[in-house]
Amino acid sequence: MPRFGRSEPGDANQPDFASVYAGDAVLTPRLAAHLWVAAVYLSDTYGEDPQSEMLVQELPPIARRLSDDAWLARFVSCFESLAVRLGTGLASEQLASCTAEEMALHMVIDFAEASVADGMAPVQRKLPRRGAADTDFDWAREVLFRDHDVLMLFNVSLDGIEDDSSELAEYYRFANLHPRDWFIPFADVVDP
Repeated sequence: MPRFGRSEPGDANQPDFASVYAGDAVLTPRLAAHLWVAAVYLSDTYGEDPQSEMLVQELPPIARRLSDDAWLARFVSCFESLAVRLGTGLASEQLASCTAEEMALHMVIDFAEASVADGMAPVQRKLPRRGAADTDFDWAREVLFRDHDVLMLFNVSLDGIEDDSSELAEYYRFANLHPRDWFIPFADVVDP
């Protein structure tokens, strides 16, 4: 059974985003809450079925080809890791600690943005309003990532960039793009 369970806005399991994201935090409380809810939802949903075809289709082609049950289960755990960090205010450039978590974070942001656009996002009534910043998912994409290298794996014309010894990888200093390396922590990650 997933660790989080279904969470509704304002329930006891939800972090106090107003306090955690007060002041000069990188995200507004509402934006952090949208991302947290999306991460929890994806963790719960895919935790029940890590081999879900829907999840597999969200991955770059090379990851689809190379993922097995154990790899997918490990990838799904990234949603929970992100939710924990979002819920404790660790939403910064340190949010994702490896390539797998960066891919999961892209999925979290996309899901949260689609939920808000479709009017399906939980209402965060008690959280302070900060206008357009509360749903500025482009800002989240800008500040929560070291880079967007993992997204290049969707471009079939760049086939081979996942090989650390390729000319492109060496020139641009790509690291850990091969799915077998997605769970290797980034060199600058410090355990909180």
